Amino acid sequence: MSEETAPPIVKTVLLDEDGSVITRGFVFRTIQIPTRVRIPVILGGVPVSDEELAKWNVTKKTYTQEELDAEEMAAVYAENPTLSLRIRQYKNLLAGLGLDASATSDAISAAISASDMTDAEKTAAAASVLALIHDIELNYDEVSDHGLEAWRMMEKLVRYLPEEDGVETEKGE
Repeated sequence: MSEETAPPIVKTVLLDEDGSVITRGFVFRTIQIPTRVRIPVILGGVPVSDEELAKWNVTKKTYTQEELDAEEMAAVYAENPTLSLRIRQYKNLLAGLGLDASATSDAISAAISASDMTDAEKTAAAASVLALIHDIELNYDEVSDHGLEAWRMMEKLVRYLPEEDGVETEKGE
């Protein structure tokens, strides 16, 4: 028979995989259903074995103290850009006194007292240092949950001071 003379289709049925006619609007099948489940990766405060982690596509990442400090300080500076300006001012003021950022308050006082400045200039320098430290404390306190601790963090704040307009800052002084 040619296609032109083929009889018209008058009924269509669905056949199940065993060839039986499907008489309902559904079939039964067993399928795998992806389900999101909790997989413990830490048991008793200790990560499970590397093999078990790999099975679930979990990897370990380790950090050195240097990396943690750099990450923390980058976040601090990103959160409060004014802080980097204050730290630069502090660093430059201490450099003008021949001191580095790790100088103690006693060393700063001694450097100011021993300088060739006039008494008025010494008073102004001491006031500048106090004002900068106060401003740094306020700026750092805005991004820190630990209260006024910028003085304790001063060395790290200077060490991880972000670059300024293409000028590199020494890391690891």
